[in-house]
Amino acid sequence: MICITGTPGVGKTTVMKELKKRGYAVLEFDSLIDGCVLEEENGEKIVDEECLKDIRGEGIYFGHLSHYALCDLVVVLRCHLKELEVRLRKRDYSRSKIIDNIESEAIDLIGFEAEKIHPGKTYEIMNSKVEETADFIENVIKGRYPTRMKIDIMEEILDWY
Repeated sequence: MICITGTPGVGKTTVMKELKKRGYAVLEFDSLIDGCVLEEENGEKIVDEECLKDIRGEGIYFGHLSHYALCDLVVVLRCHLKELEVRLRKRDYSRSKIIDNIESEAIDLIGFEAEKIHPGKTYEIMNSKVEETADFIENVIKGRYPTRMKIDIMEEILDWY
């Protein structure tokens, strides 16, 4: 199971569409989590994160919680904070939800969680160009593992506030 994850708004769906164009079977991680949903609040699913740790699928799954599953490899998509803000505003996210997501991206919360759960199997990429991101993921899928690195955009938070 290859898991593609990242903060909401970093471009997971766009990259998923590109990989589908290239012939990959790519699925939404949400299709696997029904048994882990505790409740829905304001249209958002509240899930039991411990339950997610037992999920196993075959193939490539996209979702901002997919890194909790039994992944063989994890790719964390990253995004510059100003671009992320623009994308979240287009989704009509509330100011507090935008701030929560910007701060999570700045501190690389999902990358930290993914590496903690899947040490040595987590790769990060700045999702600036869809084609380059898809190429990166294709290399991971084909076993041509790129250099593992942590992307540090913490200083961008100073510009954002």
